[in-house]
Amino acid sequence: MSLAGHINTYARFAWGLRGFLGERATAESGRDVILGRLRDRDANFLALMKRAVFDNPSSPYTPLLRMAGCEYGDFESSVLRDGIEATLQELQSEGVYVTIDEFKCRQPIVRGAVTVDCREEDFDNPFLTTGIRATSGGSRSRGTATTLSLGRTSYIAHCQAVALEAHGLTGRPTLLWMPALPSAAGLVVMLQLSKIGAPPKKWFSPVASSAVRPSFSKRMATLYLVYAGRAFGADIPAPEYVSTERARDIVRYIETILEQGRGCVVCCSPSSAVIAARTAVSAGIGLSGVAFMTGGEPLTPSKAAEIRLAGATAVNMYASSEVGTIGYGCAGATKACDDIHILEGSQAVIRYERNTPFGGGAVQSLLFTSLHERAAKILVNVESGDYGVLDTRECGCMFGELGLKRHLHTIRSFDKLTGQGMTFVGTDIVRIIEEVLPARFGGVSTDYQMVELEDVGGQTRLDVIVGPNVGVVDEAQVVDLVLDELSKGSDTNRMMAAVWRERQVLRVRRENPHLTSGGKLLSLHIGKKG
Repeated sequence: MSLAGHINTYARFAWGLRGFLGERATAESGRDVILGRLRDRDANFLALMKRAVFDNPSSPYTPLLRMAGCEYGDFESSVLRDGIEATLQELQSEGVYVTIDEFKCRQPIVRGAVTVDCREEDFDNPFLTTGIRATSGGSRSRGTATTLSLGRTSYIAHCQAVALEAHGLTGRPTLLWMPALPSAAGLVVMLQLSKIGAPPKKWFSPVASSAVRPSFSKRMATLYLVYAGRAFGADIPAPEYVSTERARDIVRYIETILEQGRGCVVCCSPSSAVIAARTAVSAGIGLSGVAFMTGGEPLTPSKAAEIRLAGATAVNMYASSEVGTIGYGCAGATKACDDIHILEGSQAVIRYERNTPFGGGAVQSLLFTSLHERAAKILVNVESGDYGVLDTRECGCMFGELGLKRHLHTIRSFDKLTGQGMTFVGTDIVRIIEEVLPARFGGVSTDYQMVELEDVGGQTRLDVIVGPNVGVVDEAQVVDLVLDELSKGSDTNRMMAAVWRERQVLRVRRENPHLTSGGKLLSLHIGKKG
């Protein structure tokens, strides 16, 4: 986009930002928003599907629905008769779904004789006319671009106000320990907190801008939102780079907030929360009254235990750049530390059994469908690359009382590696293991392997296995090469690789690659955590 185009985008965004920040999101208004979305759930879904899919010949779902013999009248009747989830489950069985590789356009959608070649932008919501663009990772592409919509952010801010109330956190000062653009996560959470009336006291970034070299438009977007927000009355801080070695500075700042006697909410990844907890324990600082609102990677039992050792608590939040915020942690009778209530007013979630692409057997893969008219992507049974346990039950917390009965927990990924809140897709890792490393250090593809291990002291460790047949290698060069390759493709990938480099997520182990129980030697092993 040209400079004039960016200026026009931000000018239109500013018009909405004034109104966005001018109307406070509270737990009371959030309850009304959630109840309204649930009341109108079927109608909202049908209207979105008719406009964005059935009346849109260029929709990538049109050939799949035609293959399944599903016209809009059939679809509407099924939703009103059987419900949204039952309709989606039936469509999935008829082949109307999109795998993660198909959604990322790494391969065409193929169902029998039907082949659909897509571009990533074909899944964009065609009715979003204003917003700031951000990208997710994609080391062999520019990454998946999504539009940051103030309308959708406002809805999530109302839901977050309810989450804070449900967990007894309303009114506590907040801190943000998340990266700025090219990752949209930090900006989104900052806007949500500002709309709630609790802009973060500080915005700490785990990665330096100089290491990422974000595009001019993304640097401008971050500064724009900070200073425009201030002009409209929100005391928004600019991001400040704080390395892992300086984690004590963050803990000391948390300590000064705790001295005010109001507690503190810190929004960050589970791994960052563990780093803060360990640092606090080492420094003899108690974190009682601190609640880490975590997202970006699995909140595992071992991570939760490390956080509790420092006297703090963790509230899970599950989101993805393509789907948006999926749910907030349950405050009642939970099944697991990452137990969330699905925000059923904005998406539907079903599961289907599939084999994992890198071994490990079958999993119950999660499929997401958009229900919100301001969703960044139009999703119809689109796979996220995650699996988990889905159930419907009473829990006794505020979300359940509002009618959000569907829970999701033990959420893990089957086709990507996630550490320190940064995620790389598995196919990119396999390319490095099977092609790049043998070309540089010798040996063959079966001499190398990437293994995601059980949490060790609350931290996910990623090991690069190098077989003894390769001979002498410089382990530091192996790590540097992997990170250099992962950093290619976009400023988002540079940011993610920079975090992994600084926090020393990768290490080399000299041993023979491991076989599965079925005798297979796989390039990528994604193990269970916690």
